Amino acid sequence: MDAIELGLLVADLRTEGSDLAEVEVKRAAGGFPENLAPTLSAFGNTPGGGLIIFGLDEHSGFEARGVYDVAACQQAIAAAARNAVTPPLTIATTSVTFEDAQIVVAEVGELPSTSKPCRARSTNRAYLRSYDGDYPISELEEQAFLASRETPRFDQQEVPEASIHDLDDDLVNSYVSSCHSTSTALQRFPHDELLFRTGVLVGNARRPSIAGLLALGAYPQQFFPNLVIQASVSPSSQDPAGTRAVDARRFDGPIPVMLDEALRWVNRNTRSRIRFGRDGHGRDEPEYPAEAVRELLSNALVHRDLGPHALGEAITLRLDNSQLVLSNPGGLWGLTTARLGQTGVTSARNGFLVRICQNVRYSGDQRVVEALATGIPTVLRAVQEAGMVPPRFHDQGIRFAVLMPNHALLAEDDLHWLSTTTDGILLSDVQRHVLVAMRHGETWTNKTLRDAFPMDSRDATRTFAGLVDAGLAQARGERGGRVYELAEDLDDNIVEPPINLIDEEYLPETTSAILDALRDNPSTISEIMDVTGLTYRQVQYALASMREAGRVVLEGGRGRRDSRYSLA
Repeated sequence: MDAIELGLLVADLRTEGSDLAEVEVKRAAGGFPENLAPTLSAFGNTPGGGLIIFGLDEHSGFEARGVYDVAACQQAIAAAARNAVTPPLTIATTSVTFEDAQIVVAEVGELPSTSKPCRARSTNRAYLRSYDGDYPISELEEQAFLASRETPRFDQQEVPEASIHDLDDDLVNSYVSSCHSTSTALQRFPHDELLFRTGVLVGNARRPSIAGLLALGAYPQQFFPNLVIQASVSPSSQDPAGTRAVDARRFDGPIPVMLDEALRWVNRNTRSRIRFGRDGHGRDEPEYPAEAVRELLSNALVHRDLGPHALGEAITLRLDNSQLVLSNPGGLWGLTTARLGQTGVTSARNGFLVRICQNVRYSGDQRVVEALATGIPTVLRAVQEAGMVPPRFHDQGIRFAVLMPNHALLAEDDLHWLSTTTDGILLSDVQRHVLVAMRHGETWTNKTLRDAFPMDSRDATRTFAGLVDAGLAQARGERGGRVYELAEDLDDNIVEPPINLIDEEYLPETTSAILDALRDNPSTISEIMDVTGLTYRQVQYALASMREAGRVVLEGGRGRRDSRYSLA
């Protein structure tokens, strides 16, 4: 890490006012900090590891105080990684001069799954990283780590209380027919023998396996009540005070039924968005690409942890104003988030369940799982074609989550501007969206970037650093007040929202909703979106038209996120 990267990260810490999930700060001005073992243990157990920064004082706004002695500090860190935890950890340290002080940054590497959990010797406890601290793992969480040391086979286990009569006849007949049509080797086996050969039935008594019951059972929750999807919509400002969730649902039944009902629920609770083209007309497109949502849901259902330690946990699905969040028990098996989506890269936690679901249909003739190694690439392709940023994957080792932002689609004129302005410059999808927002007068901070595009502070730092290094953006301000905007030599490209991009079919309805929202108090664009349920681009274009007509006024500067609109 160099001084520029560290400066951006410290600015983020100062804006947040506390440590981050992937960053721990230690003072270390008067000597090496005590009790470092829990943090080392937590980062060793966390996918991707973490950073420990020595020489900043959190209690004085992350002021750079420096370390007592650079060489001695680095030696003490290496000793702690070897002796304070078991198994020992791999650590890389660097020293950086920052604000006239010597700072030491230690990058803690993740342990391989075959060695987890990492324990602090002083307490003999293993830890995990929370938002800004370390907490001891529970007994069930420890069992999850221990179970991941070997190839999981929980989906192959027999359900002693169940029998073949607990399978759904229609699903079974469809499954057998699909197996016969797709495999020459399976064609020679009769009905019950095929179910045994493919793992639907196991053991001498030929009872259903957990995989067979989940995929083809009449009602699997009779035996496993929590193998369900718990879904909810986060309340908006229009909901009564104290509302904790809207349209909370519990989807049960076999996997094809849960998948179908969850997809319908997402469709019912999300809006269509308007994408504006060069002709000035808006076209309806789904808020989240249906193909991407289907793949994410099916992945959660077939890759969730089925060990005894996880049978009490449900898959959770949440929708809020800015993103879809899907979480399932069990981290990634055999690969990392960095490898997700690469062609041909696959690893199945539940091998039998995945294979069975390849021949299980829902909604007519659609397979629950199309083919191995195509799910995440399909998700990434679908969101890219929709002009959206890719989802964010978070692996905590014992739980996996995906966050899919619902950002406005990029318009054709913005895509054309990007192609001419960034010719020869390789940008990520997030950087492209940020740059387009800057083109429309918006400014950003590290915190607003993380709020808008789910990511950790290091990724936010790299996102801005890449735009600054490419000469596309510039930073102004110091410490926690640093903001990022379009580079000065690109200022001429800043555009006001063109009024003619509002389709007359939508303008009266949109204008009326915004006028109602502004009747009591001046509001920011974000507040108007929350109250009206409109998208950013709908609100932006309607306000431009209303300002031109003298119906609303802007209080503040164009592009400032704290600017408010009020009735004229």
